[in-house]
Amino acid sequence: MIIFIVCLSGSIYAFKTQIENLIDSDVVYIKSNNSSKIAIDTILNNFENQFGGATNITVFKENNKSILVSSFSKNNIGVSAYYNPISGELLGTKNQNSIAFFDFILEVHRFLLAGDVGKFINGVAVLMFIFLLFSGFIIWLPKRINQLKKSLKIKLDAKFYRVNYDLHRVLGFYSILLLFFISVTGLYVSFHWVKNVVIVGLGGDSIVISDTNIALKASLSSSFNVLFDDLLTKENTVIKQKSDLQTLLIKTDSVLKYNGTKVIQLANENTKSININKMNTDNLLHFYVPDKIEFSIDGKVRKQELFTNLPLHEQFKLIAKPLHTGEIMGLPSIIIYFLISLVGCSLPITGFIIWFKKINKNNV
Repeated sequence: MIIFIVCLSGSIYAFKTQIENLIDSDVVYIKSNNSSKIAIDTILNNFENQFGGATNITVFKENNKSILVSSFSKNNIGVSAYYNPISGELLGTKNQNSIAFFDFILEVHRFLLAGDVGKFINGVAVLMFIFLLFSGFIIWLPKRINQLKKSLKIKLDAKFYRVNYDLHRVLGFYSILLLFFISVTGLYVSFHWVKNVVIVGLGGDSIVISDTNIALKASLSSSFNVLFDDLLTKENTVIKQKSDLQTLLIKTDSVLKYNGTKVIQLANENTKSININKMNTDNLLHFYVPDKIEFSIDGKVRKQELFTNLPLHEQFKLIAKPLHTGEIMGLPSIIIYFLISLVGCSLPITGFIIWFKKINKNNV
């Protein structure tokens, strides 16, 4: 039951961005033309005059998309507003019903609506699921090589129980690697010992975690949760920017010369810096990976982090969430993950039918 719920909620959440953009299409998309765009500072000023301090700004690479300015608080209370990049006009805000819906789906997926207890139960269930994947694969292995063909095909014209049996075995075989990968990346955020195993396995230092080491826990969690910032962001006290954001965008584009979506994380009392993350797809597999330039509030470059220059364990921290959801390659990989998640939903059902038939047969 738990695996069915987790896979179903995950398959729905995978299309969060696409569904939200569809619902808010009248404010997300604009008519593209060759007119020059207004300075991002003007849009920020408009937002602050209307809604108060902002925490981040998203400048999409597509010319037919508006600019998204967001503000969050410790209770996830805030606003996300879309602005016309040419006129600076407020087009509208994110639909609150869709935000509430995906908040609910995420709570189901991660916590089973039961807080930390649900998170632990979820993690244990996923561990059991990984065991079932590998034990199922061992059972699937044909005894003779000439039986391999039958093990890869579903006999759709057979009786119900045979079709159900084939669906369980064959779909399970084809999806085992991705289901395993999705499960492990999910466990990465559920259990600190999994984080430790993954980080050490990728060349990082071993991590020792205690209940008193709250700062370290927060640091580790941020590698996954920072990418859920529209749902889970902690309170940020906005600091007045001393630099021209438009100039910082120009500096960023002069260093990172590819076309990509840029997310400006504005200064707050914790970081006291302006971070610009730019999504880079100029790689062999066209993965969406972030490059970052950190500026001081007076506009000086503090640090430049190119994804390709980071050690492997640091790279994994940055892309753990998109690897888990399928967003790593955009819509094509999201669709693949969606289909695989549906297979994950089906395995407990088809497996239960196989078990139930066997129990009834034994009782006859």
